[in-house]
Amino acid sequence: MTQRKNVSFLSIVLASSVLLNIFFGYKIFYSQRKQTEQNTVETPRRNVSTNHIVQRIIDGDTFDIENGERVRLYGINAPEYPKGCMSGDAKNRLETLILNRNVGIKQVAKDNFGRLVSLVYLDNLFINEVLVEEGFAYFEKSKPETESALTLEKAEAKAKQTGRGVWSSLCETKQEGCTIKGNYRSADTSRIYHTPDCYNYDRITVKPGTTDRWFCTEKEAQAAGFRKSLDCPK
Repeated sequence: MTQRKNVSFLSIVLASSVLLNIFFGYKIFYSQRKQTEQNTVETPRRNVSTNHIVQRIIDGDTFDIENGERVRLYGINAPEYPKGCMSGDAKNRLETLILNRNVGIKQVAKDNFGRLVSLVYLDNLFINEVLVEEGFAYFEKSKPETESALTLEKAEAKAKQTGRGVWSSLCETKQEGCTIKGNYRSADTSRIYHTPDCYNYDRITVKPGTTDRWFCTEKEAQAAGFRKSLDCPK
């Protein structure tokens, strides 16, 4: 009799264990499924590549598409049009590449002017990279950072090494005896200058055709609205 009771008790325990496993297993499955659905809904549209016809080229790094939106190429900065050195060439090159063409646009962000900051592709060509490697634009660190930043940085290194476009002697702006480097940072719209005794001075680049400038004296730099870098000794 006692043995039967033990068997019956064991059966009840096993049945209860199975039911509990089924219940909690379903609960976990439902929770994971719900989280997946939420993640899917919250995925930003900017990670999706869409195709558009390019209707108008504004300058070497900006263009309009058929729906009226304006696109700014991510991670690059072409010379200021029309005054910057090679700015007309940069605009013409972009026209040759994509005007009236169907391009792939992968939006990374939207800037303060409402432009779609994007990676742009034409077939197998990465347009942002082409312009930088051919010397029609500079690499510019941008936020948010993407995997493409390293590609663009390498493209600029190639253009520098071969002296293409804005890196050629045609765009040299340094005056003899003027060694102070003035840089405009578009990310925070600040103007910073470095003297030769500043940390990382040799790594700072003055980009011809942009708002970067060489100065002969600190007084001259300050009068132009530039402030000394915090990396410099006081």
